[in-house]
This record gives sequence, structure tokens and C-alpha cells, in this order.
Amino acid sequence: MRHDVDIKADSEVAVNIAERHAMAVKKVDLVICALPCDTVNCTIETELEAGEVILSRAAQAHAERRHPVDYPLCLPHLAVVVADPLYIGDDLQNEGIELIARVPAIGEFVLVAVNIVPDASGRYHIASFYMVSEKKIASRREKGYLKVAKKA
Repeated sequence: MRHDVDIKADSEVAVNIAERHAMAVKKVDLVICALPCDTVNCTIETELEAGEVILSRAAQAHAERRHPVDYPLCLPHLAVVVADPLYIGDDLQNEGIELIARVPAIGEFVLVAVNIVPDASGRYHIASFYMVSEKKIASRREKGYLKVAKKA
């Protein structure tokens, strides 16, 4: 007969092994979807060219490190947010835009930050992604940083 202490120790060991395995799995760059350039250009008056949006290994590591709770929840829904954003924003502080949509599967708004300077292959890179509150969305809309996406 085993004691509760032994079972707890075994489960902690199993969790540590699983965490080390997850860290050891090599990430690959992910092609998410095409950037909805017509919608972005119409909404925030840019002149972006058509291109794919990718999530690089480095951006995955960044998002996982900075937003460890949000990362696994948001990752499967990035294409939905990028392809059909509810809000599009530009805070004018960097070379990127914010695409935001409500994701019914997790019941939250998800923000995907995308660099608008394409790489040599014409691809746009996701800088980060995380959940964002309705309060923060309202604040950014009031400041003029976020606009309701205009479908072209």
C-alpha cells in the first residue's frame, strides 16, 4: 500500500518530466494565414501589400515566456483573429499593428500584434499575442488607437 506522500511525489516528478519534454520539443515557424490587407488598409489607412502572417519560433518563445497562461489558450485561434479582426489598431509607437477579435471558444478577446514591415519573403511576423480585457479595448478606442475593422 502506498502513502499519499509517495503519490504526490510521483505526480510532481511526472509534471517535471512533462515540462522538460515540452521545453525540449523544437518549435517551428508557423504560417498562420494571409493578412487581410484590404481590411487593414481601409480601416487604418495603410498601404500594405498582400502577404502571409507567420509566427516564428522566436515569437512563440517570447509569447510563451511573457504570457504563459494566455499562450496555450490563444495559439490555436490566431488564424481566426488575424483573418477576421473586430478591431484594428496602431499605437504609432512601433512598426506594428494590433488585430483584436473575440474568440468564443475561450470567451475572451485576443490581441495579435503583427509587424507591418514584411521580411524579404513578403511575410508579416507576429510579435506577440495575448488576451485583452474589454476595459483595455475601450480605453484604446477612446484614445483613437483602435478602430472597428472596416471590411473592404
